[in-house]
Amino acid sequence: MLKRMSDSRRIAIVISIFVVLLGIGTFGDLAISNAVMSQNSYIATFLQNYACFPVGVVIMMSGEIIIHYAVRSSQPLIAKVLIVVAGVGLSLYGIWYYLKFAIQYTLSSIQNVEHNRPIGQANNDGGVNPTLPTFINIIICIVVFAIATLIVQKWLSRKTSEELDRLMRVAILGVAVAFVYLMCVEEIKILWGRVRPYELNAVQDNFTPWYKMNGPTGHKSFPSGHSCESMFAIFFPLYASPKNRKLRKHLLIFGVAWGAITAISRVLLGCHFFSDATMGAFIIIFLVFVGTRCAQLKLVD
Repeated sequence: MLKRMSDSRRIAIVISIFVVLLGIGTFGDLAISNAVMSQNSYIATFLQNYACFPVGVVIMMSGEIIIHYAVRSSQPLIAKVLIVVAGVGLSLYGIWYYLKFAIQYTLSSIQNVEHNRPIGQANNDGGVNPTLPTFINIIICIVVFAIATLIVQKWLSRKTSEELDRLMRVAILGVAVAFVYLMCVEEIKILWGRVRPYELNAVQDNFTPWYKMNGPTGHKSFPSGHSCESMFAIFFPLYASPKNRKLRKHLLIFGVAWGAITAISRVLLGCHFFSDATMGAFIIIFLVFVGTRCAQLKLVD
């Protein structure tokens, strides 16, 4: 059945799901959060701390592919060096971007337990958060980079020139999608200025619907960044060979499931309303859809 389903029908189904979910959020955001919010959820806290790895992986993989492509290319030496430097920078940035937040959230959870606060309580809007000394963060980043480079470069060394050419298109697309996300979503958060469920006052009269743009207020609930970054896992099928359709399909299922579970956890933890999580997930679905079409790539052939 799935094999015979046209692209147009698949797109229509995804859009229909988005419209239904956003409709639920439009009329039920406040009621849903009031019914399910709990900052003591250990599972939701685990996802808060570590679920955003897909965006870091996509950026890191782009850097590693660029490094390998440069080394195997017939470019002049100076060009190879410059491209390798760019690839190393990208790979390090992807790792650093993920680790800095994972470390901050982990330390925050530890402090919460030590001070008898809800384990999932966190400052999500750029306040003072616990962190390790910078040099320790750098050492951790370099160690992870070295391990990731050994693994990914060994995997890339088995790729044919034709496959490597395809992976370079994937790498460039990954950087483009990540760049658009990083540049745009934070600005949307600032423009919408929506309070988070845990920031609502006692009478909840500072609640605003998702479609109301409040301007800069210091609040950044809409859309959910965690939902965006975890849904980046739908990009993973592009790293598998087009010939391995089964693996691609499994990776896509994992990506959608990982993004959806994380989005739900954000609502449970009271960090976002239902519509925030819905919009965050579908922003990445939209960007990946547009990007793959422009780059003439398919998640599953």
